[in-house]
This record gives sequence, C-alpha cells and structure tokens, in this order.
Amino acid sequence: MSDELNELQSITHQYRRSLEAYEARTGRAPQTVDSRGSGEEKEKFAKMDADLTAVELLAQNKALEARLAKIENQPTLTPRPSTSRVEDSEAYRNAWFDGLRRGSFNEMRAIMGVATSGATVTGATTVPTDFERRVIELMYNNSPIRSVATINNVDSKRTIPVEAALPTAALVAENGSISASDPTFGTSISVVPYKFVCATKMTQEFIEDAYGQGSVGTGMEYVARKVALALSRKMNEYFEIGTGSSEPQGIFHSSASSNTVDIGGGGSGNAWSDDITADLLLDAIHSVGPQYRQSPRFRWMMKDSCLKVVRKLKAGSEYIWTMAPDRGQSATSAIPGLIWGVPYLVSENSAEATTSTNGTIYAVVGNFEYFEIFDRTGITTFIDPYSSASTHCTTLYTYARTDSHSMNPAAFCKITA
Repeated sequence: MSDELNELQSITHQYRRSLEAYEARTGRAPQTVDSRGSGEEKEKFAKMDADLTAVELLAQNKALEARLAKIENQPTLTPRPSTSRVEDSEAYRNAWFDGLRRGSFNEMRAIMGVATSGATVTGATTVPTDFERRVIELMYNNSPIRSVATINNVDSKRTIPVEAALPTAALVAENGSISASDPTFGTSISVVPYKFVCATKMTQEFIEDAYGQGSVGTGMEYVARKVALALSRKMNEYFEIGTGSSEPQGIFHSSASSNTVDIGGGGSGNAWSDDITADLLLDAIHSVGPQYRQSPRFRWMMKDSCLKVVRKLKAGSEYIWTMAPDRGQSATSAIPGLIWGVPYLVSENSAEATTSTNGTIYAVVGNFEYFEIFDRTGITTFIDPYSSASTHCTTLYTYARTDSHSMNPAAFCKITA
C-alpha cells in the first residue's frame, strides 16, 4: 500500500502548494476557492479532489482486501468441546442448499428432527454455519463505525444500568477513617435488538449453477457478500443518525454527546463550509475530558464534504490535516489522515457541509469505546419460492437484529450549526 500512500502524499503536497498560491494571489482563505476562485482554479481543484479521492479509496480497498484475506486464512469454525449444532454439519448444509434449489425444506427438517418438528412457518430456516459466518464477517468489515465501537452479543432484550457517579475517593491521615461509597447507577438503557432484513431475489438458473459448483460456496459466496453489504450499510445508517426511538441510537443524535461546540456562537444556523475554523475543531477536542482522549479509539466522524473543507484549514501557516503514520489507518478510517492529530471516520449519512439548518450536527469527536453495538446472536433466513415463481425466481430473506447506544455522552462532543 506504500505506492498509494506515496502518491497521496505527492498529490497532497501539490494541492497545498496550489492553495498557498491562491491565498497569495487573492488574500482570501484557502477554503473560499470553491466559491470565489476563477473558473480555471475551480476546475483544477475539482480534479485534485477527484485524484485524492481515487487514491484514498484504492488504498482503503487494498487494506480491506488484505484484512479479509487474513480472516479467510484463519480457521473458520471454533470446535465445541461438549455440544455441536446440526447447522455445522455438511449434511445440513447440503440439505439447506438443496431445499433452496427445490423450494422445499422437508429433507432439512428431517435432519433437524425434533428441533424443527413444531415449526409452523413454511420456509423459516436457520442458515448453515459457514454461510452465517461469511455474512457476519463481511457485515462487520463493511461498517466503519464497527471497527472502533464496542461490540456485544446478546441473546435477548435486556436493561443495562449506567453508572452516573464514581465511588468517593479522599486523602486521609495515617490511621484515619475511610468512608466507603458505592458508584451511583442513575439511569438504565434498554437494549432492544431491532430487526433488519435483506431480501435477495435469485433466479432458478443462478441457484442451480451455484448448487452445481459446490453447495454453499462460489455462487452463495457472492450472495453472502451482497447480503452483508446491504445489511451493514442499513445498520450503519442507524448507527450514525438513528433517533433511539423505536430504532437504534446514532452517534449523530443530540443525546449521544453531552458536550457541544456551536460554529454559529449561539445557534444561528451557520453552515460548516462558511464558518468552521481550526480553533473550533480544537475546542471540540478539548471539550472531551483528557481521560477519554488518551484512548486509541478516540476519533472524529464527519461527512466527506465536511472533511474536504477541514483539509483546507490552517493554524497559522500550517494545515491542521496531516498524513497519518502507515499503521492500517486506511482500513478503519477510509482516508489515511489526522485532524489536529486525531484519526477520523468518514460518515455516509451525516449532514453535508453546506447545510445551514439550526441544530444540525456536522461532526462528532470522542472515544468510540463508549459507543456500543448490541448484536442479537445469529441470523435467520426465510425462503419464499412462490411470490416470484412466475419469473422463475426465489427470494431469500435474511434477518439480523441489533441495537446501539452511546453509553457515556461525556466521552463525545458534537459540532452543531
């Protein structure tokens, strides 16, 4: 990946030289080039932006491919010392795939025996272990926020008490008395694994060809990738902007952060592209306590259009965006860079830089160890061979359940309009 980083560094150097030339010629701040520059300058900088994005995405994809290859080279299943699931067996896997091909799961239910004898919904099945594993692995790797959040596996809905205050500590004299106290648990968070579903329509020809190429592999590997990508992108949307009411709580929801920096200085609805400054970004970092800033999961998160503006900001004569050390940054943060020395994640769903609605949250900075995702163990499939039978298609419904919460809003700061 060093070639891509070297090319990125070269383009970035040229980019900054051009910004400095623009600033020297016009006397204006570099970020105004998009709105006040000449037509030739706008075209030049647009091309540079495109080149930067292309190189950054190439570096990201190569790092992700290497990460997936490492996972695939590892043992796929953990041996169970005392019990084994029938879903782990090759017989179940072949029966599941054959049932998908024929639109009938009678043979598979015979293998399952008592475990499914009481099933009342035709076509509701548990996916074979290797297919489930591929979907879950790929789903995790397609979500930037999962790379830094705390992931929990839960088996049911539950309520988690959240600590509101620490025990009391004091300096006492030798032989002095000590007053013990308990931490205060003032609030509780209810974890409700909300259901996400992906519907995948497959032609009969695709199913038969996939079956002929080796059961749950080859063709179904492709299906697993598409299912994982669809589920992860939809989940990631709610991990970012979910309201927390009948859906997961997103990191960009106002309640997820207790610290706030207002770029308008009073909630006047200023746009990020016009009013964000290097000092405001530094204020946001220091709004979060130093005990949280020391974590390796301390990150920025913002839209790519907001990041573009930040990359043009200076503190004195130095840009606040710098290249990150080559330590796998591109695999988790999409772009190998630092803002005031802090790595960042690129959000797909947060506000654009030009939005000027009062109260808009443009960026969040904080310790993502305190943003927790709660996955319901396992995934479920439902086969529908009937609804699209007239076009010789079978629909595979894949269900996964999850929830997310900011467990400690003090560990985050939001930047708002």
